[in-house]
Amino acid sequence: MLLTERLVRHANTLTASERALADGLMRGYPDSVLDSASAMAAAVGTSASTVVRLFAKLGYASLAEVRREARGVVSTRLHSAGQRASATLGAHRSLNECIDDALLHDQHNLAATRNGIDLPVFAKVVECLSQPRGRLFVMAEKNSAPIGAYLVAHLNMCRPGVHDLSAGAPAVVDKLLWVEPPDVLLVFTIRRYSASALHAARHFRRQGCEVLALTDGPAAPVIEHASHWLQVHTANASPFDSYTAAFFLCNALVSAVAQGRSEEVSQALQRRDALWQGFQKDLVLDPVRPPNPAR
Repeated sequence: MLLTERLVRHANTLTASERALADGLMRGYPDSVLDSASAMAAAVGTSASTVVRLFAKLGYASLAEVRREARGVVSTRLHSAGQRASATLGAHRSLNECIDDALLHDQHNLAATRNGIDLPVFAKVVECLSQPRGRLFVMAEKNSAPIGAYLVAHLNMCRPGVHDLSAGAPAVVDKLLWVEPPDVLLVFTIRRYSASALHAARHFRRQGCEVLALTDGPAAPVIEHASHWLQVHTANASPFDSYTAAFFLCNALVSAVAQGRSEEVSQALQRRDALWQGFQKDLVLDPVRPPNPAR
């Protein structure tokens, strides 16, 4: 539970000074708990010991845990890394705290993403990704490009016709020339949302194609054009989005597609191994010679 929820649950157990402190924290949450215990106490005219006692009563192990939660809330509300910097980097954290913060945020992201998966929607996405008819276009731009590269590399070993749409606007436009049913677009986009992703999704829908979206919430503009969408959580202890849960969701999708096409995938991987052995043999027989040293 967030601090605001804990305060509501424990309202009847608070002393008068704790209630005054709680009221002040509620008005300014989450920014109100990013400062020191002394500063929080001074803002409402109480003592630092009251601050420590209140958080312990609410079930927090330490003030660091409260700040960690607040930074996570801030990071989900603000759109850019620049906006999140002051909140996430303002506290003087030790190296151990940086490590623990990253772990706790990603544990939360993983759990929230898993718990938020609508299984019928997940099944529809897997079905669209698994169909051998038509082509599958994958789009994930800028900082999200590693997600696109991962999906293209692994889905390509599960089914034919997988194409990367993450190479920039001119290349994207050229690749969209011949889009038609039953082609599918799988797009990954998180705030700040890519205009290219929105244009691509709109184009695919106009052509009568399925659009699948992986995004960070229902406010993403691409959802308006998506046949099905799944949510990933990206909160982080730094100003930058965490992609841990995104890779988890991609892992789950690839696993489900491979499971549903197990026979085809096994055959494809055997062909891949044979091809790779041929390349290795050629490399041994015709090694690249180093250039002659300059005389």
